[in-house]
Amino acid sequence: MRAAVVALASVLSLQGCAPPIATSPTPLAEAVATADPTPSEAATAPPIPSPSATPRPCPSPRKLVADISLAPLCVPGASVLTEDSIGGPDLGAIFDQVRDDLAAVQAEFAWTLRRQPEIDVFATTRSYTTGLVHVFGYSGATAAFVAENSVAFFEPDLHTILVSWEAVRERRPVAAIGHELTHFVTLEACAPRCDLVPAWLNEGQARLAEATITGGEWRLVRVRYEAASMAATKTLLPLPRLVTQGEWNAVTSWGGYYKYQEAARATELLRDDIGGAQPIGQLYERLRRGDDVSRAYAALTGRTFDSFLSGLASRFADAVPTGPAIVMTPGPRADHGLGYLLYGFASEEPITLRLTGRARYETEEITVSPQGAHFSEIPDRYPRGSYVLEAIANGTVRAAATFEKRGGRPSFD
Repeated sequence: MRAAVVALASVLSLQGCAPPIATSPTPLAEAVATADPTPSEAATAPPIPSPSATPRPCPSPRKLVADISLAPLCVPGASVLTEDSIGGPDLGAIFDQVRDDLAAVQAEFAWTLRRQPEIDVFATTRSYTTGLVHVFGYSGATAAFVAENSVAFFEPDLHTILVSWEAVRERRPVAAIGHELTHFVTLEACAPRCDLVPAWLNEGQARLAEATITGGEWRLVRVRYEAASMAATKTLLPLPRLVTQGEWNAVTSWGGYYKYQEAARATELLRDDIGGAQPIGQLYERLRRGDDVSRAYAALTGRTFDSFLSGLASRFADAVPTGPAIVMTPGPRADHGLGYLLYGFASEEPITLRLTGRARYETEEITVSPQGAHFSEIPDRYPRGSYVLEAIANGTVRAAATFEKRGGRPSFD
């Protein structure tokens, strides 16, 4: 697992977005966050798109970025350009993902975009870095830092998203584009009062978009169980201290990853409390009218926002079985059949992982995070049969999970 990135002041100075919604590199090789807004009135959600159409080139002109040629791809509602070396099934995957993500995020906000996002998809991390320099105007050092610590990036001033296809293509469904499009829609849906959007909500919405994408259920498991593990280890961050983007960016290292999980889980509960059709749309309608989140929450739920904040730790913990424990998830990669998450362990507890199964006996020494959790994967190539995964500390089995593999496609209990 990759540690979270440190937000550089040089990166922040480049973003030029509204105070509460500035661009900042994020952790984990999944997606980067940011946003910055424009005007709005209530709008109806766009229709859910029809089943996948065959992607086709557009008559629009190509785009040249340094010596990299990008070809336009006809995706309704977006200006999508892909590097020439991307083709075949990958073009279809990009077409479907952008189309579906656009529909989902506009429906979430009850918002129809006033302008099209531009999405430049580069084939490699190297060409992605070149795009950060020549499209966004970043210095070489800043571009290298952002490329090292992100797989996609949104520049508010340019209304443009850059994507490294090499970094995201193996994790299906691709969540990074939906993450950035969430920030893009926020850019419009919160105006003219984007100063009322706290950083934790802005970033939590984008992470939740990753976790609720069809086929990405393993991410939602991580959000819920890792937030619960934070509650168990008393490592939750006070949301009132994550209001400005500067406060958000200042939380780094392990906290730089887990702050996204906490914010996403808090956003999920906020949506649940508001309830009804399109709760985020209801919230943003009130923000546009000048209510802050506290007043909007009280008006929409009949409860105080202080009660929401004070109840988060217990709600996080009560939503999952008490740890320490192991929860199995679908695998994040096409060639990985299972993921597993240890949660609720002591902060930085040393653990021996023992996997026992048909013709397979393995052990691995790990240390869980300061938040008491650890996520990894079991390769799908392992032989079919029953397996037991145990977490052992000081000679005692602290947690165990049993799963069954059949024909390379696992089922588990």
